[in-house]
Amino acid sequence: MNDAPIITANHLSWWYTPQTDEGEPVKALNELDFSILPGSFTGIIGPTGAGKSTLCMALTGIIPNPDDGTMRGTMTVAGRNTAECGIAELSSDVGYVQQDPESQLFCASVEDELAFPMESRGVDPGRMDERIDGLLHLVGMDGYRRRVPTSLSGGQMQRVAIAAALACHPRILVLDEPTAALDPEGTREVFQALDTIRATRELTIVMAQQDTDGLARYADHIMLLDSGSITAFGDTTLFTTHRDKLIELGVALPGREPGPPAIVTDAAMRTGERQPAISFEHVTYRYPEGGNGSAALDDVNLAIDRGAFVGLIGRNGSGKTTLARHLNGMLQPSAGTVTVDGLHVGGRRVGEMASHVGYAFQNPDHQIFCSTTREEIAFGPLCLGVSREEISRRVGRLLSRFGLEDIAGQSPATLGYGQRRLVAFASVLAMHTPILVLDEPTAGLDRRLSGMILDAASQRCRQGTTVVMISHDMRTVRERCTYLIELEDGHVRAAGRIEPQKNGQLEHVQPELGLPEPCEYGEGH
Repeated sequence: MNDAPIITANHLSWWYTPQTDEGEPVKALNELDFSILPGSFTGIIGPTGAGKSTLCMALTGIIPNPDDGTMRGTMTVAGRNTAECGIAELSSDVGYVQQDPESQLFCASVEDELAFPMESRGVDPGRMDERIDGLLHLVGMDGYRRRVPTSLSGGQMQRVAIAAALACHPRILVLDEPTAALDPEGTREVFQALDTIRATRELTIVMAQQDTDGLARYADHIMLLDSGSITAFGDTTLFTTHRDKLIELGVALPGREPGPPAIVTDAAMRTGERQPAISFEHVTYRYPEGGNGSAALDDVNLAIDRGAFVGLIGRNGSGKTTLARHLNGMLQPSAGTVTVDGLHVGGRRVGEMASHVGYAFQNPDHQIFCSTTREEIAFGPLCLGVSREEISRRVGRLLSRFGLEDIAGQSPATLGYGQRRLVAFASVLAMHTPILVLDEPTAGLDRRLSGMILDAASQRCRQGTTVVMISHDMRTVRERCTYLIELEDGHVRAAGRIEPQKNGQLEHVQPELGLPEPCEYGEGH
């Protein structure tokens, strides 16, 4: 390993430009001094809003941009001062995987996404096919060359983004929450793939990550950020020496990822005497274009009682998001019947289902659009005809609950990732729908913000709301869910009720395939 650093920060600070005339610049990085050696793997950890994504952008040359803010100090990457070279020039040495993979995929097919950076760098066309196949194999995406990227699951898009970033053999790879949308096995495959590359050639990796398990095993160094400052920087013993500080900040400690609770593999589905909140009868769905010929959902039969907290699990591409998007009419079944809250969803528009199903996307930017945070939270109930007095009460309670009072007048689009997630979730809660769908509610968030969202969802469940949560976080599934559905290749692999154990962990499913009893309605529902 070369003794000369490949990355050096010297008194690096960054202020974001205020979003209003009256606003103050927001300091995101504070006097950072560090160096990173070639071929090393550095993990960046810290609470949501600590400055991890900002630092990643500084490493790739996105920062400094004078229109976005002000920089003090210097950042040198691969021998270049980032303030004196363009992003395109720096990209010859730096590959970048953003927190939201959808924002960096733009081609008509997966193979085009991987070919584009190679064409830009003048790679011999005769070598591209072999390299594309090798990259897809490396990230576990064999057979997906001709898929349209937008037809992929979030985890699959993330793998394509990683492959594209590696396409031109960069010297440095910067990854911002690269496994947030991946299932546990996919996460292990990504870390193993990066380890394989490092064994064959010198690759410097900088990875910002909330999930610390992989960093504890594979990283050489760990940088702890808090409020834009480096609180600690050392080897992986930092997880032990700074354990109390990490807990205080809400950073997850590394530990063995639990598997899902054992579930009953019985094809029969039963409900109680009451009409279920959700039912699927012989539902099949095929995407109209960009598919690979197989059904995204294949003859799915389900029935979920009211008041359940459902964990919807399965590998990336198993059909979880496809199933969830049938609940509010975003997708219509190719065959079969979906019934939600007593309504046949077939033929109904999303707007018609809005009073029945609240859907919180993993990417908050898919649902926030109003000019202020207060207006964003109020928009849903306003469309449902709720009185302005009641809307004001709901918005006030939610602003207070999620600590958003100080930014009520700011545009939600200008907030940090964690705050955008809270605003988007609060806007869904404000509608008081009997069914609530959460798509990866803990992905990319620290324990504190994850807990705020999950506590609110659990409270609504106790009040009678049916909660369907897509999640790869088995700790959260065990702690929160009363019922489990596991999908595999568009089929229901297993489903059943989870029984809580004396230690508070959810360990197994009731032997017969029952559904959870409806929760008691509480005050304020």
